[in-house]
Amino acid sequence: MKTWKQLYAGLEDMSVKGGSDIGIVAAQAFLDYLKDHINSGSWYEEKVLEFGERIKTLKPSMGSVHNAIDDLITIFKTYRNDAQRMLFVMDEYVSHYQQETNQALNKIAELFSSLIEDGDQLLTHSFTRSVLLAFDQALALGKKFSVISAESRPRNEGTYFASLLAGKGLDVTLITDAAVAHYMPKATKVLVGADALYTDGTVVNKMGTLNVAIIAHEFHKPVYVLTITTKLYLPSLFGKHLIMERRPVNEVLETEPDNPVVSSHLTVENIFFEEIPPEYITYLVTEKGLIKPCQLMNVALPDRKEHCSAK
Repeated sequence: MKTWKQLYAGLEDMSVKGGSDIGIVAAQAFLDYLKDHINSGSWYEEKVLEFGERIKTLKPSMGSVHNAIDDLITIFKTYRNDAQRMLFVMDEYVSHYQQETNQALNKIAELFSSLIEDGDQLLTHSFTRSVLLAFDQALALGKKFSVISAESRPRNEGTYFASLLAGKGLDVTLITDAAVAHYMPKATKVLVGADALYTDGTVVNKMGTLNVAIIAHEFHKPVYVLTITTKLYLPSLFGKHLIMERRPVNEVLETEPDNPVVSSHLTVENIFFEEIPPEYITYLVTEKGLIKPCQLMNVALPDRKEHCSAK
């Protein structure tokens, strides 16, 4: 069993992939950190709260991380004077969160696999477990389809995804991110994951997703976003946006002094996530059904009804 330090390191070095799994690991890391400090006798509120903020700062664009950590902090503050009760409630929360997430991902996979047709060429960007599970279920149903996977630089999650799919016997074409427009006419559907959702249906996902969505829109290709609704970032209802994570610049360009490309006039930016407006998204594929982006609030919060055309 991994320690909280190992779990945190997995978040930091991005060996943990996919927004849903990152949320699960973040919640477990927070719980284990708390347990470790209680057992060592060095437990106090400020330190625990600082660690929660540290996790959210590490993953500033992940709706699942913000929601899970905020929930755990609420539990912590509620039961701060009863450590035994607090740990029991937190254990129950994390266990339920993991179970509900996995069940939701399987529902999403089952739903989208039913939409895959023989002969489909499905274009993807980056890596998401929900898409992987959907492909697994479609293959189990005997469906015949192929995949076009954009490499998703600079961390090349799309390359990693392509190798996983090819290992399952799927026909996969790995392309550069710059080649998406060239290959879009061949695609029958576009599908991506999400790292966060805003209440207006905006999706936050890996940089490059907006390019894919705009190109798909121009070529009249449907864009499906496979996502669990627990990634909904409710402060967006009041106009608050998540911070788009910036990764080290050496993922884009080695900045050693002897690199002839490096210059005092050269600025390298590595913004890792971006927002995709709802007008570029055809459907959200959620554990609660296939919905239009404008229906998200009605589905996630049934008591709050928003006007939306489902056409």
